[in-house]
Amino acid sequence: MKLAYREDELLDALIIDSEGYVYGKVERVNIKEDEVTLLAYEDMPDEKTSIDVASLKEELLKGTKKTLLSRIRRANSAEILAGHIRKELELKPSEELNDDHYVKYAQRLDFPTPYAKTSVDRKEQKGTVNLSEVKTIKITVMGKDKDTRVIKAVILHDPKEAAFRKIPVQETVTYRGTNAVRDKLVLDAEGTALGYTDSVVLFHGTPGIRVYALRMSGKVNLNLLVKYLEESGQGNVVALLRKHFANLESHRYTVETDELEDFMYQMRIVFRLPEKLVTDQRAKEFVADIPWNSIHKIGDVILLNSTLADLRMKGYL
Repeated sequence: MKLAYREDELLDALIIDSEGYVYGKVERVNIKEDEVTLLAYEDMPDEKTSIDVASLKEELLKGTKKTLLSRIRRANSAEILAGHIRKELELKPSEELNDDHYVKYAQRLDFPTPYAKTSVDRKEQKGTVNLSEVKTIKITVMGKDKDTRVIKAVILHDPKEAAFRKIPVQETVTYRGTNAVRDKLVLDAEGTALGYTDSVVLFHGTPGIRVYALRMSGKVNLNLLVKYLEESGQGNVVALLRKHFANLESHRYTVETDELEDFMYQMRIVFRLPEKLVTDQRAKEFVADIPWNSIHKIGDVILLNSTLADLRMKGYL
C-alpha cells in the first residue's frame, strides 16, 4: 500500500533527483485546478560578524569579585554580576536579564568586547517541482525514544539537479573510496532512509558500504539555542528555557542534549533542535553492510536499487 502525506508533513523534505543530488527542500505545496507543484528552497549561508555574547559573559564573570556580603549570602559569581548590571542599568531587581543588558553593561564600563563570525542560513527560492516529476515520497522515522529522527525524502524521476549543476548522468556506479561516500544519507529504492555511510567494506569479490544510524547526543550552547528560537518566533519557549536553566552554575553555558530533552518533557513542549547547534556529537550504531551492486546512484545521497524488504530477504539487514 502506497503511503500518502499531508502538505504540512512534507515541509522541509529533501527533494532528490534521480542521480542522488539534492535539488532543494520543500517550502510549500501549491495546489491549483490543473496542477500540483512543490515550491523548493535552498539553505544559503550568510556569514556575519557579531558580538560573542557567550565569551563576553565569561570574561565579565572572571572579573567579578566576591564581597563579604555576597559571601554571607552565598551568592555565586553570576548572581553578583547580575546585581552589578541591574544597578548600573537602573533595572528592577525582578527584571530578567538578556544579552543586550550584558552588552550595554560592558559598553558602560568600556570593557573589551569580543566578536565572532557566525553563519546563519537563509532560505532562497530554488524553483518548482511538478507532482508528475515525483517518483516516490517517503518519511522515515529512524531510531527510537529520544534518539528518534525523521528523514523526509521526495525522489524525482529525472536528473533535475544534475542538469542544473551540469553533472553528466552516471551510466554505471564506479567504485569509490571511503572519503567519497562517508556520512552520505542512504535511501532504498522506495525512499526509505537506512542511515548514513560509515566506510567502504569488502565482501568476497566485491566492495560495499557500511551503514550506520546516527544518535543525537552532545552539548548545546544555550545562547545559540536562545538566538535560534527567537529568530524562529518561539519566544514562549525562550522564556521557559531561561527560567528552567536560571540556576545553572555560572560557568555553564552549554547543556547536554539529555538535559534539554528532560526540560522539553517536563515543560511538555517540542521544538526542532538544529544539528549545527549540537557540538561534541555523536554516536554511531551499526545498521548493515550493503554490496556495491545494490547501489543505484551516488550523489549528495546514495540511492539503492533494492528495497528494505529485499535487503532483509538477502540477509543484509
